[in-house]
Amino acid sequence: MDVFVQSREDFDIFMAAIEPLGEIEFYRDLQEAPRFLPTADAVAEAVSLFNTERFWEAHEVLESLWRAAQGDEKRLLQGLILVCAAFVHEQKGEKGVALGVAKRSLPLLSWTDRKYQGIDVDSVQRTLAGMVADEKLSLFTL
Repeated sequence: MDVFVQSREDFDIFMAAIEPLGEIEFYRDLQEAPRFLPTADAVAEAVSLFNTERFWEAHEVLESLWRAAQGDEKRLLQGLILVCAAFVHEQKGEKGVALGVAKRSLPLLSWTDRKYQGIDVDSVQRTLAGMVADEKLSLFTL
């Protein structure tokens, strides 16, 4: 569940209220500046987040790399960010928007090698192209 509150105090009150319901697996304060991670570590974190359906967070991690990237790498990262964004819209039930964003990602998903930091770019591009052609997004892992 994503929760947006006005202050850290409100967040602490919310956390105290939900703690009796069960263990809190993950939380992140989006007001904090992103921490620096080497590219390989940031991509690994983004992959883990994507594969656990935390598409918004994966998008944010990739965006931190995109800001500093150049050329073909910047283009590829933009494509991966759009893949994440497509699934954010899918989670929100915005099927048409999700498909449109996925379609926009396709021409950006190219890389000189088959893999980028462990991500099989060719496989992602083929998988997503098939989904766009079928007009139905479904979960997959990076």
